[in-house]
Amino acid sequence: MTERTSTSDWLGLFCGVLAAVGYSLANVCLRWLTDLDPIWVSFLKAIPTVAIFGPVAIWQVWTGRSPFPKVSSLLILIAAATSSQLLGNATLQWSFGVVGVAMSVPLCLGTMIVVGVVISKLLLQESLTRWQAWGTFSLVLALVSLSLAGRGAIQSVVNHQTGWTLIIAGIFAPMVAGISYAFLSVAIRRGVSREVSMALSTSLICCVGVLILGPLGYITAGFDQIASTTMPQYGVLLVAGLLNAAAFVALTLSFRYAPVNIGNAANSLQNPLSALAGVMIFHEAFTINLAFGVVLTVLGVVLMGLKERPVTRQAENSAKSGPVVVSAAPEDGR
Repeated sequence: MTERTSTSDWLGLFCGVLAAVGYSLANVCLRWLTDLDPIWVSFLKAIPTVAIFGPVAIWQVWTGRSPFPKVSSLLILIAAATSSQLLGNATLQWSFGVVGVAMSVPLCLGTMIVVGVVISKLLLQESLTRWQAWGTFSLVLALVSLSLAGRGAIQSVVNHQTGWTLIIAGIFAPMVAGISYAFLSVAIRRGVSREVSMALSTSLICCVGVLILGPLGYITAGFDQIASTTMPQYGVLLVAGLLNAAAFVALTLSFRYAPVNIGNAANSLQNPLSALAGVMIFHEAFTINLAFGVVLTVLGVVLMGLKERPVTRQAENSAKSGPVVVSAAPEDGR
């Protein structure tokens, strides 16, 4: 039994690392496409996921393996998916061309986790453990440190002197994306995950993105830019979409084979990987604040996944044994 659990943990860790690598490579591909309209890019990126998970979802519903969500849950999912596509994917893609991938990814991930903790506690009445509190504190410090690196990041990406309006927008754009992703996660956990499979919910989310971002991207990008998109750029978009779908599968398998804390810790590797890619490949600014923010983001994710030490049977019995432990009660009280 112990050997089997250990093997599963290592397999989950390996899948989590694969997810981090896949997401990082997808971000690198998207960083190469910052000269294109962000809404148009987000629309094309969602197509491979629909093509992969759509047939699986249809088969699951057709065979009765996964029921179609109720109308109320479906409306919640559509609303959250619309927000995540417009304020999430499109906004994050825009930030790649303003502050770069090295800064956008940890800003987005850190905000997503912090906001996710807050709204989970308020809406789902989930308790906050000691490790989650320390992880949240670390992530908040990471957001502050990364924000201080904003000016240098923008100047290294846009290559000209910028005003405070663009600096503030560039810093808050990935944070807005993280907020939208947090609400999407809570929407899935609260209503949809109990009814349908992950393949169905994922395909529905990306299908909403295709239906909304397609027409909107045609308006924002215009016919001239769409017509001028080259085949190599379409190829990079296809690779980004496939990597994103593959990373999602790897992360799902990681959560299946190992505890969530192991999957989250391994997936947090996309922060230093994205930062390294931004600095080495795209020559984005490297500062102490950026490095400190990335390290704090990884530390915060790891702390968020740690579990409280379980109370042993002997400790429980001693806690109930009367006057002997009365003096220790204030330390163990809640």
